[in-house]
Amino acid sequence: MPQPCRSFIRRIILLTLLTFMSGCELFHSPPPPITQPVKWVEHVKALTLMGEWHIKGKVGIKQGKEGGSAHLDWIQSHDSFHITLSGPLGQGATIISGNKSGAKLENSDGTYIAETPEQLLYVHTGWNLPISNLLYWIKGLPEPRMEKAVKFNNIGLIENLSQGGWDLQFERYQNALGEPLPHKIKIYSDDLKVTVLVKQWILLDQE
Repeated sequence: MPQPCRSFIRRIILLTLLTFMSGCELFHSPPPPITQPVKWVEHVKALTLMGEWHIKGKVGIKQGKEGGSAHLDWIQSHDSFHITLSGPLGQGATIISGNKSGAKLENSDGTYIAETPEQLLYVHTGWNLPISNLLYWIKGLPEPRMEKAVKFNNIGLIENLSQGGWDLQFERYQNALGEPLPHKIKIYSDDLKVTVLVKQWILLDQE
């Protein structure tokens, strides 16, 4: 896709996803603080076994002077994922789905196929987002096959993580699905900042 066309599509998406990430927190009370110390090895084992889940929340993206936010609906069933990003007031949606065999992106312009979700997003928006790593980061875990630098908080959960050229801040956790799981994550790389706010964790067999 030519660079001017890709830049135009990215601007349209950013304009469609209104910048209300910070405003939405005014209407969403943060979870109570977790004070019980965590046994890290047992915690990692429990989250690794948690292969099927569904989260609902918000995601905000800011790159340079451009920024936007969207509703996030992510269903994970072992290696298969189905992520829906939708703008406020029903203004369009982007669906990214797939597994280890490949990925698919669907929006109002059509359906596109690639080997990875990262390739799809980069080609169609210009954003280089590590969706495959987010499978681990969203649960407060480092990607196990990559080098990492980790700082833990005073109860034994990850507070800061540097991995794969990205810096992450886990600002808040919430008790969900029997484990402390992230509520708010900030992800940085160069001039790109991604904020993920998880409002609800749901087990698939509870739906």
